[in-house]
Amino acid sequence: MKTILVTGFSPFPGAPVNPTEKLMRRLPKRLGRNRSGACFVFHVLPTTWAGRWQVTEKLRLEIRPDAIVHFGVDGTRRTLNIETRAVNRATRVRPDAEGHSPGRPELGSGQQRARSATLPGRALLRAAGTAGAPAALSTDAGTYLCNATLWDSLGSGIPSIFVHVPSLPRGRRDRRPPFHVIEDAAVRLLQETARRLR
Repeated sequence: MKTILVTGFSPFPGAPVNPTEKLMRRLPKRLGRNRSGACFVFHVLPTTWAGRWQVTEKLRLEIRPDAIVHFGVDGTRRTLNIETRAVNRATRVRPDAEGHSPGRPELGSGQQRARSATLPGRALLRAAGTAGAPAALSTDAGTYLCNATLWDSLGSGIPSIFVHVPSLPRGRRDRRPPFHVIEDAAVRLLQETARRLR
């Protein structure tokens, strides 16, 4: 049975409520550990630069998953975005949850400027869409920890992708999808990931 590591993030400056943290509590109830033909392992990552090595890399080495699907929140988005690229850049003007910034503006040394996601973005987009979630492919994962996490996972050689979800809607006139729609989209996206690994 294939193992899929699924991660979300804890709150951070600008996002005191992170819906992906809630997703990591809800998805095990929907998917279990051994349903859909895969063993799902769920984990909430700290939104810190130090966490790249202290937590995320350690998880990859200990679990040795067959695929990784990362979830993160982006308050500027109105749709669910399947990130198909990570870039070798790190913002130094936006502190993490511990108030720290990355030590340098690049994530890695060398000439590589970008890495492409290695799970099928279009297939996952279609799966998310069947839940009624507004969704799109994106080549801009930003330059914060979401991008860094995808960059690192792709560099590990494990098939990986990142999914940005919007912040939770505030009031009836807010057009962002409600949490239950995001949750349903995540379930279908992960089921499709498991199907692709068979």
